[in-house]
Amino acid sequence: MTWLLASDALLSGDGDALLLHPALTAYRGELASRKRQWFDCSDKNPLGWYAALCDTDPAALLAEKCASEKHTFLPENTRQCWVASPYHALLGRDSVRVMPEDALDWCAVDARWLCDTLNPLLEEEGMCLHALDSALLLTCEQVMDASPVPFAAIAGHLLPNRHPEGADGGRLMRLLSEIQMSLHGKHAGHRMGQPDIHGLWLWGACAWPNSASTSFPSVATRNPFLQAVSDGRNACCIISEAEKLHDLLTGNAMLPKIIVLSGASRAVLLTKSILPRFGKPKWIPASLKSESILCSILHGAIQITQ
Repeated sequence: MTWLLASDALLSGDGDALLLHPALTAYRGELASRKRQWFDCSDKNPLGWYAALCDTDPAALLAEKCASEKHTFLPENTRQCWVASPYHALLGRDSVRVMPEDALDWCAVDARWLCDTLNPLLEEEGMCLHALDSALLLTCEQVMDASPVPFAAIAGHLLPNRHPEGADGGRLMRLLSEIQMSLHGKHAGHRMGQPDIHGLWLWGACAWPNSASTSFPSVATRNPFLQAVSDGRNACCIISEAEKLHDLLTGNAMLPKIIVLSGASRAVLLTKSILPRFGKPKWIPASLKSESILCSILHGAIQITQ
């Protein structure tokens, strides 16, 4: 593999210090010994990172896949598309906490069930939910002017209780509330023993028609939404949640020379050094560079090996 990117590997700690995801404990020593470059990055899940590397919107990647030869079910009057991420929530006294994305078991059967359950409601709004393998795409006949935060910003955190920016921010939140009410008390028979689905979060919107750039090479992943876009064949790099890395790093295979750990609005590029670090590691961001520079570095690493 040319490089590896773990999308939720950095967690907020005390002050400026960050913590490594517990799933990376087995790699802690090698990660700590490497040279570091820090970047200021928005929170992204695997699909969000892949879209950033393709320089397009996440929904555009799914919509383009849907409109390909094998998937021709996008309505002709579609003017906007959204990524629709399902979630299970934990209710508090005054808040709603969303389960982390990698903790929710999700498959194609779940996606089709959710489409069948919600489309009668959505059709009244000129919308339709589509299942692309395990991924979900919402198509709209009218454009909604709203900019909700990416799903990565709420997964594992509190559900926002304020309207997103945009003239239709209130309309979007009312729609999400109606979806929550529609799912209340509904139990999918095939999900016995698994968490119920309490809602959808819409994010990563794009105008349609839209020609997404998918020239970026195939990647290995266990994220169901990214798998719908990139099948992993002849993959040259890994984009994954930290919890699922052990499924992608087989046996005693060495870690790639280039590793990116992201999370908590930061990313760190780890490369092998002639003089490795020693002592107790402290993951404190310093000399932050821009996200665009990091994407350029990862693009360049792939071009060198091709």
